[in-house]
Amino acid sequence: MMSLMILIILIACNFIMAFVSSLAAKPHNYVIIENTFPADKIDDPKVIHFAKKYRKRQFQLAFILSFLDLGLLIPMKDSSFMLLFFLLMYATIGANYLTTIRYIRKGHQLIIDNDWQLTTQPIQIDTKLVLEKNRKLVSPWWFSVSLVLILLLSALVYQQGMRDMGLMLLGINVLVWGSLFFTWRAIGRLPVRALTNDQQINQQYNDLTKFYWSSLSVFMSGLISLIVYIPLLTMTMNAKFFNFMMILELIMILLLCGASLWWLISLRQKQDRLLTSTTTFRYSGDDYYWRYGLYYNPDDRRLMVPDRIGMNLSVNLGKIGGKILVALVAVILVVAMVIAVVPLYILDYHPDPLSYEVKDEAVVLDGPFIKEQKIPFAQIEEVELVNHLPFRGIRTNGFATENYATGHYRLDGKPAILFVDHDSKPILKIVTKNRNYFYTNKKPVKTKTLYQKIHQSGN
Repeated sequence: MMSLMILIILIACNFIMAFVSSLAAKPHNYVIIENTFPADKIDDPKVIHFAKKYRKRQFQLAFILSFLDLGLLIPMKDSSFMLLFFLLMYATIGANYLTTIRYIRKGHQLIIDNDWQLTTQPIQIDTKLVLEKNRKLVSPWWFSVSLVLILLLSALVYQQGMRDMGLMLLGINVLVWGSLFFTWRAIGRLPVRALTNDQQINQQYNDLTKFYWSSLSVFMSGLISLIVYIPLLTMTMNAKFFNFMMILELIMILLLCGASLWWLISLRQKQDRLLTSTTTFRYSGDDYYWRYGLYYNPDDRRLMVPDRIGMNLSVNLGKIGGKILVALVAVILVVAMVIAVVPLYILDYHPDPLSYEVKDEAVVLDGPFIKEQKIPFAQIEEVELVNHLPFRGIRTNGFATENYATGHYRLDGKPAILFVDHDSKPILKIVTKNRNYFYTNKKPVKTKTLYQKIHQSGN
């Protein structure tokens, strides 16, 4: 089931990336696939053919990558599955990027072959626009609504007994909230340029950008908190209400993605309508600074700049901060793969990855990348062999795959630590006052032996 869900997510990502990338083929500020074309050449048959071919290639690539993703349905060990998943994900990112680079060069060559180069015009400073650049920026006080929501939801989680989880999620959500607030500040600090000789159009263009982007930051700061907290708040609910809340969770995720995309496309369309209503568009030579789809301009003091599609903010690689951010993303991608694959490799191929030891009137449970758990016999209130884990549960720190469940969970409203191989039955359940423990050895006979030892110690 999990492999099918991951496959669906990967395929969806392929086509979402194809759709978003294909937007670069639609003129925005007279830019088509990172190249600025003359206004009177936007509808030229050569340009239209070039743009259509690019869009076609993007979706062809999505179909090819989706076919390769079907390899995840082949039965394999969890470590191999996760390694293949990451390789396919990186292949999707890499193939999309290389395709874009190829067509950026084709677009540049098309301009040269037809002698369509634009004359660079000096940057025009509009003093009034500079002074009023943030008049439509959404007030930062709107962020207080999402901050209060985070604090209330954290308090609810804390009251339900999930104290450690409540504090951890509070920290994570405040970090996300802070990142979005930083984005809002970056939007407010973006300098403005007079894109045309029409002062009114320049002001309207800037107002649209500041309003749409800042309001999106506020919207995301509240909705992301709800998406994160709802699974935890459903832990003590009855089954019917639990299912309803899970459906609501899915709807909110779709809402976050769909509404954000719709909002940014609406902004882009309004900006383009403004620019096409005038013939005085000013070309400032930006094509020179967009290299390989990335912005590099050491003389530009901006760290964050609007991307050429009009859908996002990009970083200026000409700044040290930009280099650090891009390098950090690459490091995170590699570290994520290592953290996910290495423990699963140990679980798959180590002869005894989930081990136990009985010593000093206590049982010690251990596993890869899980803190060793020492459970004194005196603290054990109940021990039994079960065939299934509780239905309602959420992982708070650890691994959850089709074959393994390890780390910290919350099952049926109570903290639990799992050392479970789903292919091994029965499962040993150890009940203490503060939390439950679930354990299986790869060899079921060893699990039963541990049960007998603990059971005898209680007698």
